[in-house]
Amino acid sequence: MTKWLSMMFLAAVLLIGTASPTVRADDSEESRVSLKGITAVHVLVEDLHDDAARIGLTKESIQTDVELKLIMAGMHVVTREDWLKLPGAPRLYVNVNVLPPQAASIEVELDQNVLLQRNGQLVISANTWNLSGVLANPTSQGIRNQIKDRVDKFLSAWLSVNPTIR
Repeated sequence: MTKWLSMMFLAAVLLIGTASPTVRADDSEESRVSLKGITAVHVLVEDLHDDAARIGLTKESIQTDVELKLIMAGMHVVTREDWLKLPGAPRLYVNVNVLPPQAASIEVELDQNVLLQRNGQLVISANTWNLSGVLANPTSQGIRNQIKDRVDKFLSAWLSVNPTIR
């Protein structure tokens, strides 16, 4: 199963091309509107698999990089306990999957609670903004740089709809 999954991942990288690290992006005007009024987030970095450790990547380094970028831009970062008390429970989620030496997938997304327009039902933890992609020939620093780039784009989107925050 692992060999099959590895081959499928590699095939996806080759089909997408190795020159462009970004595969899919949802940073549109519509998604940016969902960031209006957010003043604090919780950061959740998904646990990394052993392949990430083999190239020197740690969950702690990613967590620190992301939180530092957010704080420097004026975004409050809260603990899990305080996150549950925030209106809408906004969470910046980071997920990295490494398949050395071929590729790594990187996803940064904002999840939050939303109400469905058609019936007013609460949807817990819906993805309202994201950037994801694949990086060829990943290194620890290369992955961290790609994550930082996506967080910068998140902050740009956030500041575009919250111009008075700073």
